Amino acid sequence: MPKRMNVILLISFVFILMLAGCSSTNSGIEAPKKQTQTEGSGTKTPVEQKTEEDEKDKEPVKLVFMAPWSKEQVESRFHEGTKEKFPHITIEPTGKFADAASFDELFAQNVMPDIILTTDGFDILKDRDMLLPLDDLLKERNFDFNKIRPGIMEALRARDPEGQGRLLGIPIEDVTVALHYNKAIFDKFGVDYPTDGMNWDEIVELAALVTGERDGIKYRGLATNSLSQAMTQLSANGTDPESGEPQFSKNQAFGKFFELAKRIASIPGNWEPDIQYDFIKGDVAMSLGLIANTIPHYPDELDYDVVSFPTWPDLPGIGPSTLPLTVAINKHSKHIDEALDVLEYLLSDEQQLRMHRLEVPSVSGDQSILEQFAADTLEKKGGRELNIKGIYSLQQAKPALYSPYGPDILLYGTNYVGSQVVPFLKSGDDVQTFLRKMDEDYATIVKERQLQN
Repeated sequence: MPKRMNVILLISFVFILMLAGCSSTNSGIEAPKKQTQTEGSGTKTPVEQKTEEDEKDKEPVKLVFMAPWSKEQVESRFHEGTKEKFPHITIEPTGKFADAASFDELFAQNVMPDIILTTDGFDILKDRDMLLPLDDLLKERNFDFNKIRPGIMEALRARDPEGQGRLLGIPIEDVTVALHYNKAIFDKFGVDYPTDGMNWDEIVELAALVTGERDGIKYRGLATNSLSQAMTQLSANGTDPESGEPQFSKNQAFGKFFELAKRIASIPGNWEPDIQYDFIKGDVAMSLGLIANTIPHYPDELDYDVVSFPTWPDLPGIGPSTLPLTVAINKHSKHIDEALDVLEYLLSDEQQLRMHRLEVPSVSGDQSILEQFAADTLEKKGGRELNIKGIYSLQQAKPALYSPYGPDILLYGTNYVGSQVVPFLKSGDDVQTFLRKMDEDYATIVKERQLQN
């Protein structure tokens, strides 16, 4: 009996040790090895897995955010979505553009930005040795790149100043344009409203039908605001990436664009020198505009709707190639992980939907999210229903070949091509003559950039 009892005790002791070992492993004392995962598999990211208990005991972290945004804008875009998720993180805005003068000013104050809004691309960050490629860092977090709307990531990768196609920033807000039309004016002229998918030829013809004088009021058919986005649909670069030689007179796409501007201005009564189009005033039938600046802010009494941005006849279904508002992380930041936590959360469906329903266009590829643009704001305006779905019915154009010499065609930041539309219309020159003048003018800009480098 004693021997039998000893055997039983020995077996029990070994069994208890085995249970203890399993318990220790499951309790997290011994961390499991990190598992790899392919993009888009649906596994929750570290941001989604973290709980308030994980975050509340962490040391306070301040992220300096370099952007020309007010404290209110930063509060709305960052803090309202992240303060519960990351209570230990605060965002301190600088209220400054990411340009050379502003960097010099911050450095003189011993301020090093952690996250940077790149309205003019990544060249300035390359010059200041701040570029931080994000591909590997996001893959380690199992980030689903496929949830971003098609075309956006391609546009960002095309902006790598070293031509390697790296992801150097995270897109947090889209730059979305649409054609807005005043229903009352179309009704007054007895003309059918524009529809999704119309091309530039059709829109110019339509503009002519709603241009003219009625009851002593001069009505303009189509404003030329934001017309430069038609140029981005053609995916044309304005300079040779190697030599910097201007391509305006050599690339047929630029001639095509300026011919369009000339056709719009040639509609009798539609354009005149120094004209200031004002869609809200009620005398402009159609206007191209950035939806973040229009839909949430138009007055209740304005009877309007929106359709997709006009396309080129030979490029049906292709919309502008727009560069979203993008935030980069400074490679010298002491808080790269925290910056990634915040920026990754900004791309979560929860946050993208929240901001999109207010007035900040989402970069999401989820149509159910996109169709809710400004829904909260519109509900406050009496539940007005707009054709938001139509705005997102186009495929984004292939980005132009990147050239370090520019020129950019941006709705935020520099826009040399867009700035030349009015001078061209005022000049009276034929298109090719004006494009040669643009070549000469921009060659001077290229030389200045080459000397700076």
